[in-house]
Amino acid sequence: MSCVWGWWLWKHRTRKQLAEWRQTATMIGLVVMTLSVVTGAFAMVYWQQFPGNGAPPEATRIATLAGFGFGVFSLPFSVLARAWTRVALVLCGMGLMGFYFGMFAAP
Repeated sequence: MSCVWGWWLWKHRTRKQLAEWRQTATMIGLVVMTLSVVTGAFAMVYWQQFPGNGAPPEATRIATLAGFGFGVFSLPFSVLARAWTRVALVLCGMGLMGFYFGMFAAP
């Protein structure tokens, strides 16, 4: 939800001119965080559709690792965002890290 909030804030930002490096960093953070959410959702849905025999399927494991990598990669860019967009992206990153911890800890 906070990823959606981050996109909403980016779209409805004030008319203040941001430095180009900050705009680029924010956009990278938003896109990569969204990729992390999408791969995490894919991993969870795939695991529910094909539960396997005790261990998660290979596609779920790969998607979980990729989503975790996207989430970790996006955190430095998220910190460079401005004001409430930074708050939204950092909250999204913390939520994703909790989600991925649960996916890794699940049998």
